[in-house]
Amino acid sequence: MTKQNAADQNARPHTLSLDSRKTLTMTGVEEVTSFDERQLILHTEGGLLTVDGDHLHVTSLLLEEGRVSIEGQVNALTYSGASGRRGLARLLR
Repeated sequence: MTKQNAADQNARPHTLSLDSRKTLTMTGVEEVTSFDERQLILHTEGGLLTVDGDHLHVTSLLLEEGRVSIEGQVNALTYSGASGRRGLARLLR
């Protein structure tokens, strides 16, 4: 098995659920890069995700499972960059 195939098998699907713009639950989160009460930046299987809002706080962080839950007023969700680290690895081959 190649390293890429092993990485594909270990990849978690990226899902996002937003309830009333106040409770955000995600899977497929690889890393939390930056966090304060107005902005959260995460690396996900779906790419780099920026969450903008007010009074944001993390209620659950289980990076070994790729899960994150956030509460607060969510104003914007913005994806940028390659789709997860696997996308970056493909570009660098």
